[in-house]
Amino acid sequence: MKTIICFMFLSISFIASSQTLEILKTSPIPQSLSTEQNHNIVMTFSQPIDTSTITKDSFMAYGKWSGPMEGTYSFSNSNTVVTYTPKRPFFYGEWITIRLTNGIKTMNNVSLTNGYVYNYWTKTLLSSPDLILRNQFSSEQDGESFIQSYGAFAGDVNDDEYSDLVVVAETSNDIRVLLNDGTGNYDPAEMNVIRMPNASKPSTNDGADYNHDGIIDLAIGSTQNDNVSLFMGNNTVETFDPEEPLTAGGGVRGLVTIDVNGDGWDDIATANRSDSSYSILLNDGTGNFGAPKTINLNLNQETSIAAADINNDGIMDLAIGGFRSRNVTTLINDGKGNFTQEDTIGISGTPWMMAAGDVNGDGNVDFVTANSSNGKVSVLAGDGAGNLSLIGDYDSGRFTLSIKLGDIDGDGDLDFIGSNYESKDFTLYRNDGSGNFSNPTRFPTTGAGSCAIFHDRNNDGAMDLTLIDEIDDVVILYDSEPLTAGVEDNFKENAISVYPNPFNNSINLKNIPVGAFNVKLVDLQGRIVFEKEKIETKTIDTSHLNIANGAYVLEVSQGLLKTTQLLIKSNTAP
Repeated sequence: MKTIICFMFLSISFIASSQTLEILKTSPIPQSLSTEQNHNIVMTFSQPIDTSTITKDSFMAYGKWSGPMEGTYSFSNSNTVVTYTPKRPFFYGEWITIRLTNGIKTMNNVSLTNGYVYNYWTKTLLSSPDLILRNQFSSEQDGESFIQSYGAFAGDVNDDEYSDLVVVAETSNDIRVLLNDGTGNYDPAEMNVIRMPNASKPSTNDGADYNHDGIIDLAIGSTQNDNVSLFMGNNTVETFDPEEPLTAGGGVRGLVTIDVNGDGWDDIATANRSDSSYSILLNDGTGNFGAPKTINLNLNQETSIAAADINNDGIMDLAIGGFRSRNVTTLINDGKGNFTQEDTIGISGTPWMMAAGDVNGDGNVDFVTANSSNGKVSVLAGDGAGNLSLIGDYDSGRFTLSIKLGDIDGDGDLDFIGSNYESKDFTLYRNDGSGNFSNPTRFPTTGAGSCAIFHDRNNDGAMDLTLIDEIDDVVILYDSEPLTAGVEDNFKENAISVYPNPFNNSINLKNIPVGAFNVKLVDLQGRIVFEKEKIETKTIDTSHLNIANGAYVLEVSQGLLKTTQLLIKSNTAP
């Protein structure tokens, strides 16, 4: 009997020790958009972990614009919960990547198979619907003409916690580094030009810390050859080391950073239009890359590419657009760098560029494509299993070739901007929170709408716009102004307060002025959704208002006196 009991005990122990190590819960949650910039990252594991395996190379945080983030780790709940505290805040409104590697193990030496990666966005502050032209300047140096400034990157390349600008010039084959002056502006007289001798019409780009030295590096693809130019960041005034050439497929039109095998070292994936393929360049664990693995998908001129966890398994996947086929396909990663086509969907135009994010608020990754042939932006909803469906086509402008996602107004959803080459403009659409886009706003330029970036240049919490014109070689800066609750409370004696906030069926006013006053409810696009004059009531009935969830401004006025309050509409509020 003792032998049997001992055998059963050993069997149970063996089963327990051989269980897979998994991530049960994350904070922030994947694809969320409301996280404060100075938040902690909390990961809950299925088993207690060996705390010595949690290091800066096995548990990493990276901001799209703020770059690699240092931090400290703490442990709780019998070492099943790891809390990562960043050394400094992330930038407002940026795409964050949290990456755990297969080097994380339990005390019984069970590893986190394939690692775990996910993305979310930091919040953006509510801002005015009207963007202000801040500045525009030439990206050319004295004596130059037509360098064809096209691609752009907005990372903090000198580690001063401001968003700098790197412009990629197609004709002069170089990058132009413009450092932020600390106010959200750039001085072209201080521009640093770094040549790309192996490039041929470079444009597509992405940033990462490829060698784990804590500094942003850049990878840039050439559209007219098979070259990827790698620039390793440094802490000198030059900002980057000289170009290191890498080989991919022919005609690199799209490029993304992706850790395909869970080892914690950023790899590179490219979409190659000239030879109709995509390539994977594996990082060897030192920041060096070997020969590419190149695959043909029969998409007919692979052009656009995006990386995200498409099927919610904690492994980064790919979506690729075929230029001639007018198709977008999803490629599901097995965690070892082997990709399988899951779904292919036809769209209305040629997908020149693609961006990823949850646009309809269901927690799954969606995609938006810039369709050059018909001047539209297509919105493709993901189902969380790798399948896509077309949920909208939006007129942008003639020859739409660039697309970006970001929360421009701070209402907690992703808006998009398309760059339009032939119609010489940029078109901004605002999201209603459900993946429906409206209220297009046009930003004209003189030569071509080539590239647009959402980023908070001046660190005020409101999302700004940086636009590139590749024909006239002009950089154009637009600023957003943040709104704050109780912006101008001119009723000094009464100090009106509003509740509940969020609201649903009614808005209650406290300390209202004596006598009749006017009320107005306005959305962040400036549209009046409710207005009533000469009232004296303390309660405003909003149950009849057919308005979407989101942010609104309530204005209460009496003669020359006025106060405004920011309110959030929510169906779950009282």
